[in-house]
This record gives sequence, structure tokens and C-alpha cells, in this order.
Amino acid sequence: MTRHTLLCTVGTSLFGNLGRLSEGDPDNPSNWQALRQAFDRGEWNKLARELATLPPAARVCGAEINTVEEVRKKSWLTLEHLVFLVSDTPHGENTGRLLKGYFQQRRELGLRAVDCCVVKDLQDERPKDFKAYGLRNLVRNAGEYIQRAGGSQHVAIDATGGYKAQIAIALLVGQALNIPVSYKHERFSEIIDFPPLPVTFDDQILARNADLLTDLERNAVLSSADVGPLDEKLRVLLSEVAVNGETLYELSPIGQIYLTGFRIRNPKPVNLVAASTRKPPTFRDDHYPIGFKEFVHKVCNQNIWIRAANSIPYDKQRSIKGTGFVVRQEGEELRLIGTYQDRNNFGARFRLHLTDQSPAALAWAAEYLNRTYR
Repeated sequence: MTRHTLLCTVGTSLFGNLGRLSEGDPDNPSNWQALRQAFDRGEWNKLARELATLPPAARVCGAEINTVEEVRKKSWLTLEHLVFLVSDTPHGENTGRLLKGYFQQRRELGLRAVDCCVVKDLQDERPKDFKAYGLRNLVRNAGEYIQRAGGSQHVAIDATGGYKAQIAIALLVGQALNIPVSYKHERFSEIIDFPPLPVTFDDQILARNADLLTDLERNAVLSSADVGPLDEKLRVLLSEVAVNGETLYELSPIGQIYLTGFRIRNPKPVNLVAASTRKPPTFRDDHYPIGFKEFVHKVCNQNIWIRAANSIPYDKQRSIKGTGFVVRQEGEELRLIGTYQDRNNFGARFRLHLTDQSPAALAWAAEYLNRTYR
């Protein structure tokens, strides 16, 4: 498999270098005055053209240009698509615009595309938003480009630029998703590579908690009362904050890597195919929430890999806290269980039977159905 897409975290070293250009510096490039003038005026297209006349290893070109030049020479990379992940700041946006223009000038590279992605809330003015949303959005955006590239086997990461936490998360993404990561410190004479580690995930953590993780990924902040008894294996994926004597939970950046990694590794189980025979849902002779039967029918009709569904006996219905899907262990059997709650907070449960009842297929279905119907 050829790796053809390079994701790059981006900092401000290029702008720092351009802002320091001044008379009398013996290291100035011959066109330093044109560079400085275009930089001061914000003439990004002109600045890109001037930078493109310099050797890409020149220090003034900044860490991103320097390291892309080194990484693209790796034997395992045939560079066709460059993606710059920039901060949600004016400097970040302008740096991304300049880098995109520069690499579009480099026609000899034969690039198919150069993209600049502003990572929402990746900024240093609101540290809480940076931690709670910015780093998770970085993982989300990286995951989207990995999927577009055709999977992690087609991607490499250059984690040289940006905030230290941004670099660390990019490294974790690479380690978790089997993607090689390159990094170069300003004092290093050459780039170093971090090969992927043999990291494994327990997908059943997601299967058991798919409804909760879906809510948390949508930026919900849930209390200990909302969450109930917490799966200890789930705790590592969450951030916990004590407020007025109560514990509040958010999805952590590690949790986002876990979810993103699951989706990239499991685009769809190969054995989860259209059912050759399908049965209509069956319901016990009970009193059900408003719209319950209609909801179960809709889920079944819209997903051809569901072969049957049935309501579940009426016990513990008061514990239902919304509409969602999870995988539950019932004796020796894993079951995909759906819940439904109407506007009067009256709830009921049902079971879905799939064409593939393997743990992997059940976990995928629980995650997919929560994103689709929750």
C-alpha cells in the first residue's frame, strides 16, 4: 500500500522567521526585502511566490516547509496530497493560506491537492475550550482526512509544528492508528520517525457504552447522576471535573482518538450484509411509549442488515434515560439492545437481530445507530 497523504500540524515558526528579517543579518536570503515587505503587507500570494524561489531547506522557510521537504523523500511516501491542520487564530489561518499558496507554486512536486483545515477552538486564548474541544477537533479533522485518503495505510503525519499538546495528540493519533509520524526539533540536524506501535483497542468498551459516548462526543457534559455506575475501562476515555461536590464528565482527547480509531478500523464489518429473509418487528401485548412501535419499524426498514426485532419484557423500564443502542451480555450471548423514550419520559426496550451477530458487527451497529438515530 502506498502512503500518499501527509497530514501536517502547523505552528508559527514561518511567521516568526519572516518577522525577524532585517538589515544587516548575514543569513538573509537575497530576496529578504521582498519577503519582509510582502509579509508586512499581508500579501500572501506574493510571499508564496518569493518563498518558492528559495531552497526549501532554507531556515527562513520555517519548520513546516523544511520538514515536508525531508518527509517527501522517504521511500515509503509518494506525496500526492498535503493537508495543513492550523490553529483557530488569525496567525494560524494566514499561515495556512501562505503554506497552501507556496505548495501550489511547487508544481514540480506533482501534488494532486493541498488543503488547509482550521481546527475549531485550537487556540490559546481560552484554555478550557482548547482542552475540551480544540484537541478533540484536531483528532476529528485528522480522522476525516484519513478516511478520505482511503484509510490509515495511505497516510503519514508530520507533527513538527504547533502547540506542544497539538504535537503530542498528533503523535498519539499516529501510534493508535498505525500511521508513521515524523518530527523535527529546531535543534535536530535531521528529522526523526516514530514507527507505529502494536496498540490494540477493546471495541467492547464502545459496544457497552455506545449511547453515552455518542452524547459525550456531541459535547455533552454529563453528571455522575446522568452516567450512573461507570465502567472502569471507560474512565480513561473521559475527563472528570468536580463542581459543587458533583463529578462532571466530558469526552477526553484520548476518548476522541478511541472513537475515531474505531471508525477508521471498522468502516463496516464485511459479514454485515443484506438479510436474505426479513421478519417484521414483533411486540408483546404491553403498553408502550408514544411512537415506540413506529421507531422500531423505522430503524428496521432503513437498515437492511437487520433481519428481525422484538420488544423486551417490561422490567426496569424506569431506568431508561433516552433513545439509544448498546450491546449487553445476556448469559453467553451478546445482544444489541435499543431503548426508546417518549416526550412523557416513558421508555421501553427492544432487541435487534443482525445478519452478523459477531462482537465486531454488534459494536459497529451500536455505534452507527447511535450516530444516526440518537
